Amino acid sequence: MTPSPVSFEDCLDDAIATLGGPATEAPPRVPASAERRRSFRPEDFSSLATVTLMEDDGMLRWVYEPPPRRGLRRRALRRAVPSIDGTPIRTIPIQDLPGNQFLDAIAALDDRLTPRQGMRIWRDGMLQPEPQPEIKGKRVLLFIHGTFSKSDMFFTELASTAEGKQYLADAAKAYDAILAFDHPTLSVSPWINALDLSAALTKVKGRIDVVCHSRGGLVAAWWLRLAKRDVGRVLFVGAPLAGTSLASPAALRQALDHLATAAKGMALAGSLASAVMPLMTVVTGLAQALGKVLQLGADLPIADAAVVAVPGLASQSRVSNNAELLRLFAGPWPSSPECHAVIGNFKPLEVDAGWRFWRRITRVGDQLKYGAVGLLFEGPNDLVVDTGAMFGPLEGDRAGQGMEQLARLVFDAKCITSFENSPTVHHTNYFRQPETVQAMRALL
Repeated sequence: MTPSPVSFEDCLDDAIATLGGPATEAPPRVPASAERRRSFRPEDFSSLATVTLMEDDGMLRWVYEPPPRRGLRRRALRRAVPSIDGTPIRTIPIQDLPGNQFLDAIAALDDRLTPRQGMRIWRDGMLQPEPQPEIKGKRVLLFIHGTFSKSDMFFTELASTAEGKQYLADAAKAYDAILAFDHPTLSVSPWINALDLSAALTKVKGRIDVVCHSRGGLVAAWWLRLAKRDVGRVLFVGAPLAGTSLASPAALRQALDHLATAAKGMALAGSLASAVMPLMTVVTGLAQALGKVLQLGADLPIADAAVVAVPGLASQSRVSNNAELLRLFAGPWPSSPECHAVIGNFKPLEVDAGWRFWRRITRVGDQLKYGAVGLLFEGPNDLVVDTGAMFGPLEGDRAGQGMEQLARLVFDAKCITSFENSPTVHHTNYFRQPETVQAMRALL
C-alpha cells in the first residue's frame, strides 16, 4: 500500500509534539490589582517567549517575541520585531536559553533526529545495532547520512522503488556486509563524526565502498583526510564539499524561513511524511533553540556567533574563510578513492502547486520586495546545497590549495550523474531516482 502525502500543518504539529514543550514554568507573580482588571489575561504575565510561524502570500517566516514584562501584553512588545503582514500558522511557547545552554539544546535536538547513534548493520532486511562490527571479508558497503537525518532514510527511499529494491538485493550479494553510520549532525563538526566513524570501523577488514548524502559527504571526506583507508569508490550525493549558502552566518535567519517554506512546498507537491518531517522537525527545533539569539523576524543584523552556536552548520558555511573546509583541502589526502558524484539543480515549474514561491528566493528583485537582504543562493542549487559546491572548489584568495586538492578528487564527467534543471528532483528525494540507483550500481 503506497503511503499518502501528508498536509504541511500535520507535519508541523508532529514536529512540535516530537520536540516537546518547554519545562513547566514557575507560577507568575501577578499583582492582585491586575487580577481585578476586566482585561486581565494570565498569559500576559507568562515567563515564556514565543516563536510564531507566519505565512505571507505563500512565504513562511519565523517571528520571535520575548516574554511579556510587567504585565504588558505581547502586542505592546511587537516593536521588538517588525510588523509582518500575514497569517499566524502556529505559535510555540519557548523558554529563552542562556548562552551556555544553546549547545545542550542542540545536542538534545540531535538525539531526537537521530535516536540510534553509532554503527548499524543491514541484516535480514533491517538495520541492527553493531557498535564495532567485526568483519573480515573482501568488500564492505558503508552508508553515511546527512544533516537532520538517519540511516533508515537510505533503505526507506530505496525500498520505495523497484530499481532500489533490486539494488539492495544485488548489493547484499556483492558485499560481505552493508553498514550504516548514524551520527549527530548539529552539535558537532563532521571531523568529530569522522573520528567516531574511524573508531567504529576498527575491526572491519576489507575494502570499503561508501555512499554518502549531504553533510555525510563531509564526514566521509574528513575520514579519508585523517588517515589512509582501504577504500575503493565513494559516491557523494548532494554533498556540500565546498559548503552551502544555507549555513552562511549572515543567512541563517533567512535559511530557517526558506527551509520552512520549502517543507510546505514539498508537502503541497505531494511529498511523503518521510521527506517533510525531518526537515520540519529540525527547522522548528532550531527556531525554538535560537529564536532569541537570532531575533527571528527582526531586520537587525546578527553576529557570526549565532551560527557558530550550531557547530554542525558552521562547519558547512560556504564562505572563503571557513577554517574547517580550508584544512580539509589543504593538502593531499592519505586515501585516494575513485570518486563519483550525484549533483542536482532543482528548478520547479512555477505553476506547480507548492513551488510558486520559488521565484522569490531565486530572483533579486523579488528577494528585496519580500524583505530579504540578498539572494540566499547565488546560483543553481538543489533546495539545500549549491550545485557548484557539490564538486567545486572553495572560493577566495586563501583557497588556492583547496582548489588544487579538490580537483585531485577527479570527478571525471563519466563519474558524475547530474539532475540539471529538474522540476522534480531535489535534496531530499535523490534516492528515489533510477539515475541515482544506477550511479550506486557503478560502485558494485
